[in-house]
Amino acid sequence: MILHKKHVIFDEIVYDRQKLINFVSNFKDCIVKHSDWQKTLSGGTQSYEVPDGYNAIDTTKKEGKFPNEYFEVQELLNKFKINIKKEHIIINHYDVGFWLRPHTDHACKCSIMFPILPDDGDAPLVFHDVKGDYTIATDYIDYKDNIDYVMNYNTKHPTLFTTQVPHSVAKVKEERIYLKFMIFDYTFEELIEMNKRGELIDNTK
Repeated sequence: MILHKKHVIFDEIVYDRQKLINFVSNFKDCIVKHSDWQKTLSGGTQSYEVPDGYNAIDTTKKEGKFPNEYFEVQELLNKFKINIKKEHIIINHYDVGFWLRPHTDHACKCSIMFPILPDDGDAPLVFHDVKGDYTIATDYIDYKDNIDYVMNYNTKHPTLFTTQVPHSVAKVKEERIYLKFMIFDYTFEELIEMNKRGELIDNTK
């Protein structure tokens, strides 16, 4: 585990990015707006607003199966000892030109990211320098130029980062596809301590 202030690289896990590239290539015609993916998960309702260009690969359009029902995703889920619900697993697709403004998430406390495309991960994650306490589900656009640090994704090991601090995604220059596990039941700090105790990662599977 390579620990940083607001993110962690799980170097204990090496994932096969080419296997994920081959996997998502089967769903080129299944890219939907993220709002439509929310409706698939919740039976027709949308839980929160999302900007244009922020999409999802809806695997259910092929065989009616969610991402967690495919081996390529399941074997990565099995690397973690915590339960991650199927609705908290998403294959994100970002359009070229997309930029995600500084914000904090709502109920999601942190995310585990597996970059798939492009080869270099493209747009980095930007953490913003905001003094004082942060408020969940808040727009921090006024702090877009206040940068704490920029994180370029590792494309060999998964990255965990806290979504409860102001963060943004830099402008996307190439088609960008990531597998994301959203964590709702544990904080960033709790997951770090769990990993130190051997309670998070299972490399026997």
